[in-house]
Amino acid sequence: MKRIFFIGYMGAGKSHAAKLLAEASGRRYVDLDDAVELAMGQTIQEAFQEHGEAHFRRQEAMVLSEVVDDASIAIVACGGGTPCAIGVDRMLGNAGHVVHLDPSIDVLIPRLLAHPNRPVLESQGRPFHAQEIQVHWKERQSCYSFAHERLTEAVSEQDLLRWMQL
Repeated sequence: MKRIFFIGYMGAGKSHAAKLLAEASGRRYVDLDDAVELAMGQTIQEAFQEHGEAHFRRQEAMVLSEVVDDASIAIVACGGGTPCAIGVDRMLGNAGHVVHLDPSIDVLIPRLLAHPNRPVLESQGRPFHAQEIQVHWKERQSCYSFAHERLTEAVSEQDLLRWMQL
C-alpha cells in the first residue's frame, strides 16, 4: 500500500478517514495535529494564543517533515492549513497518494459551529459566523488542488479497499 495523506478543510473528516484506513489495513497512522501538539507540549489553541499562527506553522512544518521521513507511518491526517504552506504540495505528492476530502460547505458549517474551538476560525476573540467560515473555506480551496483525488462523499468501504490496493 502506498502512503496515503488526507487533506481538506477543517471538519472534512481527515482524522476519521485516517483511523478507518488504519483499522482496515493494520497500518500505522498519524494525525498531524496530535503530533504537533505532542511536540509543542500544548494544544493548538494554546500555541496560537501564546506564540501566534506563524510559530505554529513552523512547528507544524518541522513535524510534517519528520512524519514524511518516517517510513513506518503509512497514513497521515494533515491539518486543514497544512497544504497551504509553500512546498507541501511537492513534499506530499512525492511521498505518497494525496486524497482531498471535500464535503460541501453545507456539511462543514454545522460541524464547525458545533465545535468552535478552532483558532483559525476566530476573529478578535470571537468564533467566526457561518458566512465567515464560507469565505475562509473558499480561500483555502486552492491549497488542496494538487491532490491526486478528491472525495466529496463520506469515505466508503470501496474507498478503503481501493486505497489499500495502491
